[in-house]
Amino acid sequence: MKRIAAVILLLAVCASLFACTARSPVYASLGKYEITEAMYEYWLSYYKSRFYASLSEYGLITGDYDESSWQLSPDGERTLGEQVKDHVDEQIRQMLVCSVLYDEKGFGDDADTKALLSGTVEEFLSDDISAAGSRAELNGILAGVGCNINTLRRILEFEARAMIVADRLFGDGGTYAVTDAERETYYQDNYHRVKHIIINNSYKYVLDDNGEPKMDIYTGRYVTEELTGEEKAEKQNLAQSLYERAAAGEDFEALIEEYGEDTSMSAYTDGYFITASSSLDTVYLTAAITSKIGEVTLNETSYGLVIMKKYPLQPGAWSSEVSGVFFTDMDSSIIENKKTEIYGKRYGEIEYSDFSPVFSDIPLLDHKLTQTQAQ
Repeated sequence: MKRIAAVILLLAVCASLFACTARSPVYASLGKYEITEAMYEYWLSYYKSRFYASLSEYGLITGDYDESSWQLSPDGERTLGEQVKDHVDEQIRQMLVCSVLYDEKGFGDDADTKALLSGTVEEFLSDDISAAGSRAELNGILAGVGCNINTLRRILEFEARAMIVADRLFGDGGTYAVTDAERETYYQDNYHRVKHIIINNSYKYVLDDNGEPKMDIYTGRYVTEELTGEEKAEKQNLAQSLYERAAAGEDFEALIEEYGEDTSMSAYTDGYFITASSSLDTVYLTAAITSKIGEVTLNETSYGLVIMKKYPLQPGAWSSEVSGVFFTDMDSSIIENKKTEIYGKRYGEIEYSDFSPVFSDIPLLDHKLTQTQAQ
């Protein structure tokens, strides 16, 4: 009996090892490079976890994990699940094209570049092992998404090649490095400049015996209390009055200085520079984008009552020290557009199987791994 039990155990171990080493069917390929179904599902799991963490961080999803959340459609066009899948599909297309370009442009023939590729993969893999606790624990986590360390290594190789190619093509000194002319064009096409006066119409600070704002010793925050109905009415009347004065042509900057409660207006003297993707209150963002230059609007937002005026764009504002904070992601956006254009010319060469995973069946990847890789 002991011998039979040992044989059964050995067969079970062999079956397990075979399952871990058997190659997953190919989902997409370009030239000699192949993305397997397991790799595709890993990326879906990875980005599903990352997206969910971001949505939770910004309060767009609250409470315990609910798979039905992926059916929400914030933009009214695609569900959150479709947005994740579209993002992963684009990443796969880019990684396949980059792998082919890595060879075609001879990057793989350079010893330093080969060492960079190998070192990057080992660094990412080492980070994942450390995050998981050990190689065995990492393999356990990966097994939960139908993957293993060998598959993860191939995944990291794709990502590393894409990073190297993107740097060589679009980084400083690269073939398609971002130019000032491209920055100005993108700026003029995508940005809006506004200034505002914010009137807080919801709460006031509680004052101490010395007339100073009182602070909660436990939270470190100032203590507030809701405005009375009368006080709210006064705020509404003030905002309406300021709106009418500004709309009639009164000096808006002078009104900001006298009545504005947002101290950032004194720091950003040229105003706010906003795009459709700016993380701002929806009402505020809509007013900034849809209003005409010179137009004054009164808006009720989560920030309070906002009297906003739209200004013409200043040429080259993206290079300004004062306003630079509004353009930190501009080069990345330009590069992403270039990637889509340049890589996109090769997308038609990619071959796909008919594999189509059900998004709701894709598990979340353990958060230990989602914190390590800068994918």
